[in-house]
Amino acid sequence: MSQEHRDCFVVAGKLALPYQYFAGSTGSKFITTLRDKKQILGVRCDKCNKVFVPPRKNCEVCLSPTGDNWVELKDTGTVVNWTVIRYAEPHQPVAPPYILALIKLDGADTPFAHIVTGIAASQMKEGQRVKARFAKKTTNTIMDIECFRPLPPKFQVGYTYDELEIGMSASFTKTITETDVYLFAGISGDFNPMHLNEEFAKLTPFGTRIAHGALPQSLIASVLGMKLPGLGTVALEINTRFLGPTYFGDTVTASAEVVEKLEKKRWVRLNLSWTNQKDQLIGTGTALVIPPAPVQTD
Repeated sequence: MSQEHRDCFVVAGKLALPYQYFAGSTGSKFITTLRDKKQILGVRCDKCNKVFVPPRKNCEVCLSPTGDNWVELKDTGTVVNWTVIRYAEPHQPVAPPYILALIKLDGADTPFAHIVTGIAASQMKEGQRVKARFAKKTTNTIMDIECFRPLPPKFQVGYTYDELEIGMSASFTKTITETDVYLFAGISGDFNPMHLNEEFAKLTPFGTRIAHGALPQSLIASVLGMKLPGLGTVALEINTRFLGPTYFGDTVTASAEVVEKLEKKRWVRLNLSWTNQKDQLIGTGTALVIPPAPVQTD
């Protein structure tokens, strides 16, 4: 090493250099329309039949002029890629961590980068549908779109076939009251006195009134239809074997566990069980169901 370099030292520093530049006629119209009308514009290349956003003066494929061929795009789109920004830099629009995504707006052929909020990183995925939220106060930049937010699904559904795994389970618990029994008798038309007449019921092996067998059995409907697989499930078959009575005041837990996935038909089989407050098994069974299909988010 030379004497010149051995004896010198370097002091690190930053030089702030304010500057401005013209965004160009195409970029200016894009930003001012975003600012004044809260509209997102792209440009179309008629030769390539592609819509670009952010807009550009010439088609990036055939280089044909596109600057005057404006197209208004929807404020909704699909995430095609994303990452989580975890480091802080002065130029960042929000504090980290935040999700930075490539979003392909509906009607556009190219994605552009923007922030997505309102969803945890663990829940973020390619294909997530999002909608632009415009800033209340303009910045005269792309941040006049404050961020994109996830679009809620039209309907919530339960676990789809692909989401279900062997061993998943769910349950529902309810105390069976006298009122439940009378209501069930009215619904089913089963007015058997062993359920409704205490003096008659004393003559039965149970010595008192018991609930209809189908009453605790019906609790499994809330498990299959509301929890596992959940909303959208179609039950094809439910088999039950009663092992013990349900007395008035008993607290019954109906449970289901996924035990088989039938790949060819995409059906699922579950083992069922019913227990009372003493953890006594009062029923077992199986169910064959069609899980709900995935739904579009908009």
